[in-house]
Amino acid sequence: MLGFAVAAVVFFALIVTASLLVSALSREALRPVRMTGHAVRRWSGYLLITVGMWFIVLAVLPSPILGS
Repeated sequence: MLGFAVAAVVFFALIVTASLLVSALSREALRPVRMTGHAVRRWSGYLLITVGMWFIVLAVLPSPILGS
């Protein structure tokens, strides 16, 4: 239970910090971040496909731990 509470507090702190930073930055400072949005979406899709294939591999294996 303590681990969940710590994870929740850290996640909340990261979200609040990110929102405050984005609101404080100027439009010119955020322009390079906006330009990379398409690449981030494409690579995140590749990452999701890879993770999904990994879960399928783990589901097919007789033992959940590789090499044992």
